[in-house]
Order: sequence, then C-alpha cells, then structure tokens
Amino acid sequence: MTAIHERSAGVIPYRLDPEKGLVYLVLHSATVRNPRAKWEFPKGGMENGETTQETAAREFHEETSLSGWTFHQGFERNLSYTYVRRGRKVLKMVTYYLVKVHDLDGLARSFEHVEDHTGHWHHWGTFAEITRLLYHAKIRQVLGEADAFLQGKPDRATEPHAVDGSLDLDGEGAETALSLDPHQPFDRPKSESGEGQGQAQ
Repeated sequence: MTAIHERSAGVIPYRLDPEKGLVYLVLHSATVRNPRAKWEFPKGGMENGETTQETAAREFHEETSLSGWTFHQGFERNLSYTYVRRGRKVLKMVTYYLVKVHDLDGLARSFEHVEDHTGHWHHWGTFAEITRLLYHAKIRQVLGEADAFLQGKPDRATEPHAVDGSLDLDGEGAETALSLDPHQPFDRPKSESGEGQGQAQ
C-alpha cells in the first residue's frame, strides 16, 4: 500500500471565563465521518510557503472568523498518526499551538462545521468537559499537556515532542451517535480531581 504524507497545523484556543475559569474551544466538524470524533480543535492542511504557525493562524481565522486573539508562546506539540483514506494509507503530522482569545466578537461558523443534535456548532468548556468530547486519546493527551502548561505544572507539561498513534478516521462505528450533551454540566472524573483550577499565565 502506497503511503501519503500530509502536514497540518492547528490551535488549542482558550480564554478565562468569569465563572468556569480556564475554558477551551472545540468545533463540531461537518466532514469527519465518525460521529464520535466530530468535536475537534481548529486545524487544517499547510499551503505552499507557509510555516506551521502561519497555517495554524490562517485555519483558526477561516474556521471561526475570530481576530481578537494571540499565540501563547512556549507551547508547541506535534501529533503524528496514520489512517486509511479510500484504501490508501496516510501518514499525518499535526502541529498544535496554544492561542488566547481576547474578544469573541465576530465568531461565525464556517462551511467546515455543522450544528450537533443540540443545535451547537462550537463549545467552550473546561478541561474535563473538553476531554469528554474529544474522541481520540492522543489529542486528549495534547490537551492535557496544554492545560498543565497553562497552569504551571511541569510534571504534566513535558518538553515539545511528537505524540504518535493510529486513529480510526475512516468511519468505523458510523451508526453510533455521540450521546454526550456538552452543554449539560457534569462532574470532573475523580482521577482529575484537583486539576484545572489554576489561572493562565
């Protein structure tokens, strides 16, 4: 099987909510076939001549129309995985950056996203909430490191490295709909108790 190499970049957007504290933004994809994996961070493929950070910035603006944000320097993670698309093996690497959102004015849905069964195409949630929404373990790991980085927990936020894994992106389990409603409150899992209470730096 001939392998295709792809390179993408994206962002993990965050802001400080007056009531919840540190919250993160995920978007509900219109193109991901697996209904359990539709909630994801903004990302997309690199164009000729772009750096990974330029790609991440462009994709974030294209997918949300937000302009009031800045990169949070010092955090960069590479997530590598393989999947099969139309019978061909794809080797993909995605570089993620942290961005702090200062202004929500102008937030708008792009053609790449669609409302879920509760009528929402985006969701701001705490670390625990977003962890519940993200389907793949490797991106949950990257979020965990981003959360630790923002809260100054070096034992959890390691140095920049590549996270490897194999993801099912070809629609397995497509008949099973996601039952979690992210807009309903729920308790943080016991294993995460005491985490996620700090402030961004």
